[in-house]
Amino acid sequence: MTSEAMPRLTTEVTVERGPEQRGGWRDLVEGPGEEYQARVPKGHALACLWHVSDVHLCDAESPARLEYLDRYSDPDSDYREALGDVGTYRPQEILTVQVGVSMVDTVNALDRGPTTGRVVDAVVLTGDLTDNAQANELQWCEGVLRGGVVAPRSGSPRSSSWVGVSDARTWDDRYWHPDGPPAGLNQDRPTALFGYPTIPGLIDAARADVTSPGLRHRCVAVYGNHDGLLQGTVPADAALRALALGTERIAGLPLGSTPLVTAEAIEKHGPARYPHEASSPRVTIPADEGRAIVAPEDFARILAGSMNNYYSTDVGEVRILALDTVNPHGGWQGSLDPAQFEWLANELVAAAGRYVVIASHHPSPTLTNDYAPGGAPDRVLGPAVVDLLLQHRNVIAWMAGHVHHHAAMRHGDSRSGFWEFTTASLIDWPQQARLVEIVRVCDEGEPEIAIIATVADHAAGVGWQGGDITEPGTLAAVSRALAGNDYRMRRGAPRGLILDSAPSVRNTVWRVPDPLA
Repeated sequence: MTSEAMPRLTTEVTVERGPEQRGGWRDLVEGPGEEYQARVPKGHALACLWHVSDVHLCDAESPARLEYLDRYSDPDSDYREALGDVGTYRPQEILTVQVGVSMVDTVNALDRGPTTGRVVDAVVLTGDLTDNAQANELQWCEGVLRGGVVAPRSGSPRSSSWVGVSDARTWDDRYWHPDGPPAGLNQDRPTALFGYPTIPGLIDAARADVTSPGLRHRCVAVYGNHDGLLQGTVPADAALRALALGTERIAGLPLGSTPLVTAEAIEKHGPARYPHEASSPRVTIPADEGRAIVAPEDFARILAGSMNNYYSTDVGEVRILALDTVNPHGGWQGSLDPAQFEWLANELVAAAGRYVVIASHHPSPTLTNDYAPGGAPDRVLGPAVVDLLLQHRNVIAWMAGHVHHHAAMRHGDSRSGFWEFTTASLIDWPQQARLVEIVRVCDEGEPEIAIIATVADHAAGVGWQGGDITEPGTLAAVSRALAGNDYRMRRGAPRGLILDSAPSVRNTVWRVPDPLA
């Protein structure tokens, strides 16, 4: 049964997996709220920020995607151990706009810090707002964030060309088909082996217009690898730009090739390439000019309101330094170029006397992508960035995304330093964001800065069964159920269910000495 849709913090109520059913499927149920894992202090609130990351607004009908590679990380794949998590296909990828709007509803409704009462100053969006660097995805993102009618479809206005369509001509049992199999064909593997439900009409409902109220707060948006690279990994050359605008979707590997070529398309460090060749099987689909690949400056202009994808801005009583950690030469891990690193050093000097928060897509442990082709400047990696930040005591926090789960680590020593933390994605389980209250604590001995983190789910109800499938909230609930049952993320899969995270990094308080006391 459906449950009431209501924006709530996870200190009040949580979303949990229920008992195991056929094939390991688990319906989602409400659970008790989670208390803060540390004592919540009182003090002067410097800023209140929403942290939203990895929305992955996705044109799932695009021919510039690599869904066919994902099967090589299936639980029974002989290549799973060698390739790990491929991540080029998700059953819930057709429902990203609905989830995005559902999180907008939560952010708008919960507009004050739960412990300080401070009105939200800004929403910090730490990258991968789009999934495949396409113009239509960026347009959908602008509509979700600023408000208006969003049309989450491409190609034909009448019918979907997504890989999950139940069409006997393109049937592939490796993909989930919510409408069930065409006459005379067997169920797909997600349904037969892993208990996925049949939801007739879901694909058509997912393509319907969605109205977003838009965020009521200012946005601070940073650039992610999926915002700038195809599938978050491969730079777009002329051939790939043509593929995105064309009428052929690659449906399999080239004749005679080994699945290990999949690794070339998911390289964490560049170079990276799409592995298709002339002999690759193809499916004809409708073209769409909206699938054009965007340039980095398009993201900066439309979402960041800046000439560059790195910039500084004051929010409340803190200064945010937004970084561009995407390696434009390829690979899904990050790094900085020397010009940006020099800019960062200068900005840190200029910000002396202010509390500084860093915002980036990649957290420091993933700033490992040193690939630079001949003639390009060397890349700057995580250790150098952390060392630079530690030279400036007024840096108190680093907000990031990319890894799709809640995590935190402290840099520095007992006398100074900063906390670095990531927040979960909206594409994978658990589809959460978090409120961050930054508080100056002055009445508990040595002056401190407290970073109070409170996780929230998007506003959709926990259950979807019995709901109106034409309602965006019901579709967002379906997406969360699919994300919570991803068969490649279950125990024993390459990444297991690390996306669950630990209570210690969800509702908690992180402290550092007050550098300006």
